[in-house]
Amino acid sequence: MTLETTTENFGADPAAGASNGYGAAAERGDAPLLPSERLWGFKEFTFANSALAIATWAFLIGGAVGLFVGPKEGIAAIVIGNIFGVVLTALATTVMTGRYGVEQFTALRSQFGYNGSRLVYLLAVIVLTMGWLAVLAMMFGRSIDGLTALASGGTASPIGIKTAIAAVGAILLTWYIVARGPTSIKVFNMIVSPALVLLMVGMLWLIFRQHSFAELMAMEALDPPFEDSKLNFIIAIEVNMAAGFSWWPYIGNLARLTRNERTAFWPNLVGIFGAAVLGEIVGLLAAVSLGDSDPTIWMTTIAGVGVGVAALGFIAFANITSMANILYAAIVGLRQVGTAGVRRIGWGTLLFGFCIVPLLLAVVFPQIYDGFFIFLVWTSALNSALAGIGIADYFFLRRQRLDLRALHGKQENGAYQFLGGFNPIGLFALLVGFVTYVWLFNPQTLDNVGAFRYLTASLPSCAMAGLVHYVLTRLLANRPGWGEYPKN
Repeated sequence: MTLETTTENFGADPAAGASNGYGAAAERGDAPLLPSERLWGFKEFTFANSALAIATWAFLIGGAVGLFVGPKEGIAAIVIGNIFGVVLTALATTVMTGRYGVEQFTALRSQFGYNGSRLVYLLAVIVLTMGWLAVLAMMFGRSIDGLTALASGGTASPIGIKTAIAAVGAILLTWYIVARGPTSIKVFNMIVSPALVLLMVGMLWLIFRQHSFAELMAMEALDPPFEDSKLNFIIAIEVNMAAGFSWWPYIGNLARLTRNERTAFWPNLVGIFGAAVLGEIVGLLAAVSLGDSDPTIWMTTIAGVGVGVAALGFIAFANITSMANILYAAIVGLRQVGTAGVRRIGWGTLLFGFCIVPLLLAVVFPQIYDGFFIFLVWTSALNSALAGIGIADYFFLRRQRLDLRALHGKQENGAYQFLGGFNPIGLFALLVGFVTYVWLFNPQTLDNVGAFRYLTASLPSCAMAGLVHYVLTRLLANRPGWGEYPKN
């Protein structure tokens, strides 16, 4: 079934969307988006990706890279790691959702079954998104706390009451923006994204005013964990691969708002990759030259009080764009994997319920901010395997064909029923990929085996999961008729 048949299947005249409710249902993931309903062309999706990627998590990741290697190796690690992670993630998610306008976790029923997609959502989105919302909210809170300290001449308190209040305010503001729908997110992105790029260029200029290029390239890592410089470099690459793969839960549901497959895929290289690399390089250079990886500290040191206050204020509110994008993508997915009772909950109410845990984390566990790097790398153990399965299933097994009626219709005894709503092959491949990753590299302890120094952990995890899914599906799925895969 191709994209052109969706209007027949879902009986929607675009002009009638406002009257029959189809437009709102499609916008929130309950039905495929028709081409006429999609909001983003190349420019809009590039801006959305840039606003998502260049938030302060890019500075934090760049600062984390500076713990392992100096700027020369760090810039190489940032480029290498991100290009692999972003390209593989975009292939696994955006091409599919951009072609069909289908919600990402609805499409995953074709890979894991309708119950299996719920399990994947729980593992890959609930924990990840709630954690990121809390981290970004804490960054907002620390920025506001730093601003007030500078303005009053007092001392900043990164885990004080002002930080907590500001973090709660950031989450509530994000809820309000997303509750108004993706159109408001689009407007926010178009304003914030270009300004963020200009701010990063300005920060680079200020850094090069204080240090020459040769001086910066000669600087050393802040706190390398191993004496083996090659191992530290590979870990730096792995951190950036994790950053690239961390977009897996989000960019598919953002790409469904684009007008075609090309518009869904290529802006990721300009927006996600380009903006993330720029932000991480700024964070890396600032961290190693000033000895502190926290952007709420080095930003005022580089720019001075006046410019630093303005930059911190803008960065604080720019975090809201990232929070809004990931929250929208997560809730669109939740409506599809949840029960009928979940789908009956109002959009705004469901959004607020999802925000409760991040609110609690920001207030009672602010230490999550300082441990974000370990949290980030753990996510790659799952996301890299999911990317491998997605590429193997959509491109090689299904040859880019999805049955939209089967995806959105009654799931019991449907084409994607598999075994009780679970595809045991896909879930086993996911487990193999995860185990492969942790065997090669343990993000908690940094323990690793010799092969990690040459292969990283994310790439073997991605390859093994995809290979196992492809081979076992070819060998085992056709006989019981699981998933209605093409036989030739």
